[in-house]
Amino acid sequence: MPAEPMLVTVSQLNRKIGNMFSAEKTFADIRIKGEIYDFRENARSGHFYFTLKDESASISAVIYKFNADAAEGLEDGMEVIARGTVSVYQPYGIYQLKVFSVTDAKAGTMSSAFDRLKEKLAAEHIFDRKRPLPERPERICVITSETGAVLQDIRNVLSRRSPQVKVTQIPAVVQGEKAAASIVSAFGIASELDCDVIIFGRGGGSSEDLSAFNDEAVVRAVYNSKVPTISAVGHETDFTLSDFAADMRAPTPSAAAELAVPDNRVLVSRLEELRSGIARALYRVLDARMTAVKFSETEIRLKSPAARIESKERDLDLLSDRIAKRVHTLTESKERDYISSASVIEALNPLAVLLRGYSITYKEDKAVRSQDEVGIGDTVKIKLSEGSISAAVTAKEG
Repeated sequence: MPAEPMLVTVSQLNRKIGNMFSAEKTFADIRIKGEIYDFRENARSGHFYFTLKDESASISAVIYKFNADAAEGLEDGMEVIARGTVSVYQPYGIYQLKVFSVTDAKAGTMSSAFDRLKEKLAAEHIFDRKRPLPERPERICVITSETGAVLQDIRNVLSRRSPQVKVTQIPAVVQGEKAAASIVSAFGIASELDCDVIIFGRGGGSSEDLSAFNDEAVVRAVYNSKVPTISAVGHETDFTLSDFAADMRAPTPSAAAELAVPDNRVLVSRLEELRSGIARALYRVLDARMTAVKFSETEIRLKSPAARIESKERDLDLLSDRIAKRVHTLTESKERDYISSASVIEALNPLAVLLRGYSITYKEDKAVRSQDEVGIGDTVKIKLSEGSISAAVTAKEG
């Protein structure tokens, strides 16, 4: 008997179809030629809606109000080339074209505000400068919404790779009419703080949701930042003008955190390689000096007057003593450097804290930092230096 096919809800089906469109790069930036039909402006939202059709098919299209210049001069019956992204409007299970720009198929005279601003800023070389990120930042400023998941995603990565790095959030509105001014203000605050890198961004969304990061004032604020910037706006297929102005673009906030800091485990490995290299170098120096000593002894024996032999023997004793002292001094110095570096790494090791009698409490695989994150009766897992235990919350204090 054949297996039962998958059972999904309508919402799940539409979401799966939307994900298929998002994963197909062809649909992220495409040009479609057709005739405009039923062109209209929505009085409430300010968006422009129309249908593109040819002899045998049609597709719904929308121009969002932040890009209203692209709709200028459009009317029914015009044959145009519309450039945009194909997406699914999940509540109704229909797909549509989100239009960036519209060109007259015959004259080619129309262009969008996005394209014009991009050309203007490119002419000023706003997108040309790309500063290197610091190798070991001590403090990172994150410009994003207080309610989004961006900050937590970044903290999760930093706690795994470089827990010693300090993170300062600068709250900003990242969507809507007040977003552009809020983001510019946040960059102003960041300029007064002693941070090494600025990560700015938000989660994914529609072109309208991300429109604040196409604002000219925001792009210039990114460019004028005193410290290197990493853009983490939207997802991998989303691009804004702020992405081009940043020193580096990351496809997600988590990826931005990985780009910003090194992995402590790699640093420990490099320290071990350095220690081994120092030891090998010292052995080579010692071997070379001992060979020189043996050569000197042979030369003395060959020349052989008693006085010169005694003199050379004294020289050899002095030389051997200096060599021994020098090797001893070098060895102690390098060992102190290695012990100091190893102590720093060990101090940063979260397991070391557990060995001192502390523990880490988890709820659903996430570390609990505040009593507000658990409720009475919740089951938690307590990580000890050796093993772990499960417990139930019976009371909260403090």
